[in-house]
Amino acid sequence: MILRRVISHVRNQEWTAIFLDFLIVVTGVFIGIQVSNWNQERVDRDLADRYVAQLSDDIRADIRDVKTGIETSVWRFAAISELLGRAGLPQPDSVRNPERYLLLRGVPELTLPSELIQAAYYTRFLDTDRPAYESLVNSGTVDLIAGLPMFPCLQAYYAYQDEVLKFEERLLIFRTDLVRTQHEAGLSIAGDRPEREVIEKIRTVEPLAASMASYRVWSYFHVDVLERLDARAKVLLETLESGGSECYAEVEGSL
Repeated sequence: MILRRVISHVRNQEWTAIFLDFLIVVTGVFIGIQVSNWNQERVDRDLADRYVAQLSDDIRADIRDVKTGIETSVWRFAAISELLGRAGLPQPDSVRNPERYLLLRGVPELTLPSELIQAAYYTRFLDTDRPAYESLVNSGTVDLIAGLPMFPCLQAYYAYQDEVLKFEERLLIFRTDLVRTQHEAGLSIAGDRPEREVIEKIRTVEPLAASMASYRVWSYFHVDVLERLDARAKVLLETLESGGSECYAEVEGSL
């Protein structure tokens, strides 16, 4: 229709009409492209909003997981402290390294030998599942939220979480060593020996006492790094939910 009209105008040398036809065609193409772009932008915004919602759900799950990890590490620290204390091997109440000084805080008391042995062993490690973030990275759609103000906070959070996971790999080595020395001393993690025998083993088997003392300190370090991860997760969750860009301050010290 437009083409036949343009041909007719050219044959009749109707230049004004030709110009108007050209303007109509260009305007129509421009509007079509803009509408397509607007639709794509709307689809991208909707998809980005869904990712942000999924990321928020993942962070909430992290907060619950970290809370459990802190609680179990506190109980573990308490159990080891109590066992060493009953064996006449009280431990220092502070730790100092070249980067920071930590005061080992008071923790809940445990009394039954079976509780003490089981709690001294039990360790809750972080769940490494991060489906929304990994989906963004692996699918190549990270650009959908890369321009959002909270994205640098998200990257920093998962980078710190990776450092905590590396710390837990080292923590696992100490737990493995503790179980080995317990078994060599004739103690089971089931806590099925009488308290007097358990305490005597700790007092007289030096490798066992040393392993427990080391694991006690690393248990407190675990509480420390998890609490800092928890603080970061809560700030990030608030940032995701508000659409802001506020990040946490850098945490002093290293893992």
